[in-house]
Amino acid sequence: MKKRIYTVASAHLDTIWSWDFETTTKKYIYNTLVENFAMLKKYPNYVFSFEGSYRYELMEEYYPELFEELKGYIKDGRWNVTGSAFENGDVNTPSPEALFRNILIGNSYFDEKFGKRSCDIFLPDCFGFGWALPSIAHHAHLTGFTTQKLAWGSAYGVPFDIGKWYGVDGNFVYATVNPNSYYYILTKLRDWDFLQDKLKKNEEYGLDWTYVFHGIGDRGGSPFEKSVKYVEDEIAKNGESDIEVIASSADRIYRDIETELPDEVKDKLPEWKTELVMQNHGVVGYTSRAIGKRWNAKCQELADMAERFGVMSSYLGTMDYNEEVIEKCWKRAIAHQFHDDIPGTSVQRAYRRSWNDYAMSINQLEGEIEASLTSLSGLMESGFCAGVPVMVTNPVEA
Repeated sequence: MKKRIYTVASAHLDTIWSWDFETTTKKYIYNTLVENFAMLKKYPNYVFSFEGSYRYELMEEYYPELFEELKGYIKDGRWNVTGSAFENGDVNTPSPEALFRNILIGNSYFDEKFGKRSCDIFLPDCFGFGWALPSIAHHAHLTGFTTQKLAWGSAYGVPFDIGKWYGVDGNFVYATVNPNSYYYILTKLRDWDFLQDKLKKNEEYGLDWTYVFHGIGDRGGSPFEKSVKYVEDEIAKNGESDIEVIASSADRIYRDIETELPDEVKDKLPEWKTELVMQNHGVVGYTSRAIGKRWNAKCQELADMAERFGVMSSYLGTMDYNEEVIEKCWKRAIAHQFHDDIPGTSVQRAYRRSWNDYAMSINQLEGEIEASLTSLSGLMESGFCAGVPVMVTNPVEA
């Protein structure tokens, strides 16, 4: 079997950062579509990966004609949904339930609209990764995790190129944590010392593969054409080389590990069994703009209560479970768990929308809780009580 270099083209997009949400919808979402369509038409081997079903919802809403064209490229496997999630979110501040919801909402949308799901957590730019993440990913039936952020100042360094990351419960996902920068123009591959060193190290574990990003960062769009053309030219040389260059989706390597690698190679892969946090990059982000963190926590708590009492009232036949509203409230909260939103690293004007959305979800969830409890109170017999009866609820026990 030949050695392999998986080249992954992507265009990282910050929903907000040094700009607001309106700029993203008016400019960066549009650019991501049309620029990649041009590459897909010009280069037959070009394969593109893009994360976050929230962004696809925005494409569907604001650019419906382009969205219809997009469906064709996804069907053909040339534009790939990736990351499994609704939003490319921070994974330290949100609750585990919110992380599960993020995956559930994201891959459900991909399945409904395109008949496809991704099998990875794709977080190239988050500010550190807690130890719960691989456990959550495993229990969500995902198999892979990818980031390039550890090279920016991981507290533990970069543990390996491709290996296994174990969670707190002893389950693992395969992880690729040294793919070079997502903002990179490829001008060398087979003769690049960086990739040769990675292949040499991986071969100690019996693995003849490595993985590298190329693309653009933060504002969406597409990789530079120079980089796309270089990969195209290198693929044309595969027949005469002992190294195969692949234009790959972000999660193909995890599917190939599962289906192509023998167990003895899987068993020898390097392992990591603790958190993967950053020394500096995310530190201030976990204390700044504290009101957003407070309201995010409130949304998560109220959503849990609304679901408990909603299910109870539905089961007892006093009112229907309001799935549509509760899911909208979850999506608003998760949208603002984006890694430049809830950490507080974006421009001030962007938070007008964030905090307004939190307030809307809090109000709606409180309304759902009140409606469910009011309907349930009608089942309680209070005729034998003297004075005014009071119903007390404990959501922890619901």
